[in-house]
Amino acid sequence: MLFTKKSDAPKLGLILSGGGARAAYQVGVLKAIARLTPKGTPNPFPIICGTSAGAINAAALAIYAQDYRDAVQRLDFVWKNFHTKQVFRSDTLGVGLTTLHWLTALLTGGLGKHNPVALLNRKPLRKLLNKYMPCEKIQASIDAGVLHAISISASGYTSGQSVSFYQGIESLEPWERARRLGCPEVITLEHLMASSAIPLFFEAEKIHR
Repeated sequence: MLFTKKSDAPKLGLILSGGGARAAYQVGVLKAIARLTPKGTPNPFPIICGTSAGAINAAALAIYAQDYRDAVQRLDFVWKNFHTKQVFRSDTLGVGLTTLHWLTALLTGGLGKHNPVALLNRKPLRKLLNKYMPCEKIQASIDAGVLHAISISASGYTSGQSVSFYQGIESLEPWERARRLGCPEVITLEHLMASSAIPLFFEAEKIHR
């Protein structure tokens, strides 16, 4: 939930949870909703929240919030043409280099300067998101009045806190609860990478502390 300085009327929010298969299912539901909305209709969800793979879907809806059908069609295109190699390096060379990196670290007792921190190389995902997720357009959706706020949640490795990075109208205020923080931020590709990181498997993304 996002809090404002003044009491506003309730706003419809969409929460997109994590998990690759679940995120693909989300697109199917969003397509069904799109069929019920007239062409050119803006995003029907003023508040959009996402985590992990759900954060990527959330970002797409926020970026193209001025035309809901267009946003869903873009998501549908990406998911229909999605392959493992677009998430992490699954080719023989990529896997071999990662394995060699880990073996070297084990043999040297972790004394190297560039020890591995994850089992899989996520550079392909960063490249894919950089191509299809122009996050700088989120503010345009907010300015146009078709988006109240977007929130991307991630876990802090050192703090153990769940941090919700949000971008929205100026009156939104940050919040702090038990092991949960709401932090105002301009959402970028780095936030999507941080939200979708998985301990040991996908490298964490450092944002502030």
